[in-house]
Amino acid sequence: MWVGASPGSTGGGIKTSSLAVAILNFISIARGKSRLEIYNREIPQSTVNKAFAVIVLSILTISTSVLAISFFDADKGILNIAFECVSAYGTVGLSCGITAQLSFSSKIVLILTLFLCRVGMLTFLIALFKKVHNETYRYPSDQLLIN
Repeated sequence: MWVGASPGSTGGGIKTSSLAVAILNFISIARGKSRLEIYNREIPQSTVNKAFAVIVLSILTISTSVLAISFFDADKGILNIAFECVSAYGTVGLSCGITAQLSFSSKIVLILTLFLCRVGMLTFLIALFKKVHNETYRYPSDQLLIN
Protein backbone atom coordinates (compact mmCIF):
# COMPACT_ATOMS: atom_id res chain seq x y z
CA MET A 1 0.00 0.00 0.00
CA TRP A 2 2.94 2.33 0.65
CA VAL A 3 4.07 2.17 -2.97
CA GLY A 4 1.04 3.39 -4.82
CA ALA A 5 0.28 4.05 -8.42
CA SER A 6 2.39 5.17 -11.33
CA PRO A 7 3.03 8.84 -12.12
CA GLY A 8 0.16 10.83 -13.50
CA SER A 9 -2.46 8.67 -11.81
CA THR A 10 -4.63 9.57 -8.86
CA GLY A 11 -3.43 6.71 -6.66
CA GLY A 12 -1.92 7.43 -3.28
CA GLY A 13 1.35 6.48 -1.65
CA ILE A 14 4.72 7.10 -3.18
CA LYS A 15 4.83 6.65 -6.92
CA THR A 16 6.50 3.66 -8.52
CA SER A 17 8.82 6.02 -10.40
CA SER A 18 10.07 7.54 -7.12
CA LEU A 19 10.92 4.11 -5.76
CA ALA A 20 12.54 3.09 -9.05
CA VAL A 21 14.72 6.22 -9.14
CA ALA A 22 15.79 5.63 -5.53
CA ILE A 23 16.70 1.99 -6.14
CA LEU A 24 18.53 2.79 -9.36
CA ASN A 25 20.40 5.56 -7.56
CA PHE A 26 21.53 3.06 -4.90
CA ILE A 27 22.82 0.78 -7.65
CA SER A 28 24.52 3.69 -9.40
CA ILE A 29 26.26 4.73 -6.17
CA ALA A 30 27.35 1.13 -5.53
CA ARG A 31 28.91 1.03 -8.99
CA GLY A 32 30.85 4.20 -8.24
CA LYS A 33 29.04 6.47 -10.68
CA SER A 34 28.48 10.14 -9.94
CA ARG A 35 25.37 10.39 -12.13
CA LEU A 36 22.24 8.33 -12.55
CA GLU A 37 22.06 6.97 -16.09
CA ILE A 38 19.30 4.70 -17.39
CA TYR A 39 18.99 3.40 -20.95
CA ASN A 40 21.40 5.97 -22.38
CA ARG A 41 19.61 8.80 -20.58
CA GLU A 42 20.67 10.79 -17.55
CA ILE A 43 18.21 11.43 -14.74
CA PRO A 44 18.72 14.97 -13.39
CA GLN A 45 19.97 15.28 -9.83
CA SER A 46 16.90 17.39 -8.97
CA THR A 47 14.67 14.42 -9.84
CA VAL A 48 16.77 12.10 -7.67
CA ASN A 49 16.57 14.61 -4.82
CA LYS A 50 12.78 14.87 -5.16
CA ALA A 51 12.41 11.08 -5.17
CA PHE A 52 14.40 10.75 -1.97
CA ALA A 53 12.56 13.67 -0.39
CA VAL A 54 9.19 12.08 -1.14
CA ILE A 55 10.31 8.73 0.29
CA VAL A 56 11.78 10.22 3.46
CA LEU A 57 8.78 12.50 4.00
CA SER A 58 6.37 9.60 3.54
CA ILE A 59 8.26 7.48 6.08
CA LEU A 60 8.32 10.44 8.47
CA THR A 61 4.58 11.05 8.04
CA ILE A 62 3.65 7.40 8.54
CA SER A 63 5.97 7.07 11.55
CA THR A 64 4.58 10.22 13.15
CA SER A 65 1.02 8.98 12.58
CA VAL A 66 1.79 5.59 14.10
CA LEU A 67 3.45 7.20 17.14
CA ALA A 68 0.58 9.66 17.64
CA ILE A 69 -2.12 7.01 17.41
CA SER A 70 -0.09 4.68 19.65
CA PHE A 71 -0.04 7.48 22.20
CA PHE A 72 -3.79 8.10 21.99
CA ASP A 73 -4.92 4.47 21.63
CA ALA A 74 -2.17 2.20 22.95
CA ASP A 75 -4.54 -0.74 23.44
CA LYS A 76 -5.17 -1.23 19.69
CA GLY A 77 -1.83 -2.91 18.93
CA ILE A 78 1.05 -1.47 16.96
CA LEU A 79 0.51 -3.71 13.92
CA ASN A 80 -3.14 -2.68 13.56
CA ILE A 81 -2.23 0.98 14.02
CA ALA A 82 0.57 0.75 11.45
CA PHE A 83 -1.79 -0.92 8.98
CA GLU A 84 -4.35 1.88 9.44
CA CYS A 85 -1.69 4.59 8.99
CA VAL A 86 -0.15 3.07 5.87
CA SER A 87 -3.61 2.54 4.44
CA ALA A 88 -4.48 6.16 5.17
CA TYR A 89 -1.23 7.41 3.63
CA GLY A 90 -1.82 5.32 0.53
CA THR A 91 -5.48 6.42 0.38
CA VAL A 92 -6.33 2.75 -0.03
CA GLY A 93 -9.44 2.45 2.10
CA LEU A 94 -8.51 -0.81 3.79
CA SER A 95 -8.89 -1.20 7.54
CA CYS A 96 -8.28 -3.73 10.28
CA GLY A 97 -11.64 -2.76 11.72
CA ILE A 98 -10.29 -0.60 14.53
CA THR A 99 -11.09 2.80 12.99
CA ALA A 100 -14.52 3.00 14.60
CA GLN A 101 -13.04 2.30 18.05
CA LEU A 102 -10.29 4.92 17.75
CA SER A 103 -10.44 8.08 19.84
CA PHE A 104 -11.33 11.42 18.28
CA SER A 105 -7.67 12.47 18.34
CA SER A 106 -6.58 9.32 16.50
CA LYS A 107 -9.24 9.86 13.86
CA ILE A 108 -7.95 13.41 13.33
CA VAL A 109 -4.43 11.99 12.88
CA LEU A 110 -5.73 9.58 10.23
CA ILE A 111 -7.60 12.39 8.49
CA LEU A 112 -4.45 14.54 8.41
CA THR A 113 -2.45 11.59 7.06
CA LEU A 114 -5.02 11.07 4.30
CA PHE A 115 -4.99 14.77 3.47
CA LEU A 116 -1.20 15.04 3.35
CA CYS A 117 -0.90 12.12 0.96
CA ARG A 118 -3.77 13.26 -1.21
CA VAL A 119 -2.30 16.74 -1.58
CA GLY A 120 1.23 15.39 -1.88
CA MET A 121 4.09 15.93 0.52
CA LEU A 122 6.17 18.08 -1.81
CA THR A 123 3.15 20.18 -2.76
CA PHE A 124 2.35 20.69 0.90
CA LEU A 125 5.92 21.75 1.71
CA ILE A 126 6.08 24.09 -1.27
CA ALA A 127 2.90 25.74 -0.01
CA LEU A 128 4.42 26.18 3.45
CA PHE A 129 7.77 27.58 2.46
CA LYS A 130 8.58 30.53 0.26
CA LYS A 131 9.89 29.47 -3.10
CA VAL A 132 13.47 30.50 -3.75
CA HIS A 133 14.11 32.24 -7.04
CA ASN A 134 16.92 31.08 -9.26
CA GLU A 135 20.17 32.10 -7.68
CA THR A 136 22.62 34.00 -9.80
CA TYR A 137 25.49 32.84 -7.63
CA ARG A 138 27.05 29.55 -6.52
CA TYR A 139 28.99 28.72 -3.41
CA PRO A 140 32.18 26.67 -3.72
CA SER A 141 31.43 22.97 -3.54
CA ASP A 142 33.02 20.60 -1.07
CA GLN A 143 33.14 16.83 -0.78
CA LEU A 144 31.79 15.24 2.40
CA LEU A 145 32.65 11.77 3.62
CA ILE A 146 29.41 9.78 3.67
CA ASN A 147 29.41 6.23 5.04
